[in-house]
Amino acid sequence: MDSSSSDSEEEENIGLMTDVADNSMSEDSDNEVDFTDIDSLSLAYQEAISNNGMIASAYKTMKRKYKNACKEIELMQQEKASLNDISLKNTELLQEKDCVMKIGTLKGTLQFRTQISKTWKKNLC
Repeated sequence: MDSSSSDSEEEENIGLMTDVADNSMSEDSDNEVDFTDIDSLSLAYQEAISNNGMIASAYKTMKRKYKNACKEIELMQQEKASLNDISLKNTELLQEKDCVMKIGTLKGTLQFRTQISKTWKKNLC
């Protein structure tokens, strides 16, 4: 995609956003409440109650999702700690295995040297 087409798309998007903003502003001015008219007040009250219900429902949903996300984060943190412990234990076991292998190698080297020294002593005597 070249820069001229992305520029024109950006200009179109800005134009659409401007139109939406203008429409919402004109709707807001159309929805002004006439405080001297009981029907206008009643309608505004019903809309406010309806909006309040939708907002309360959305809030409850978001609150439930937030609690679930917090629980999930806590479980992940516990799992991470457990995995860190396992990793640490594995590292310790690998280090122990490495030490055992080194000791085995040293024992083998010592035995080899002992055999060589015995062989030399036999050959020299």
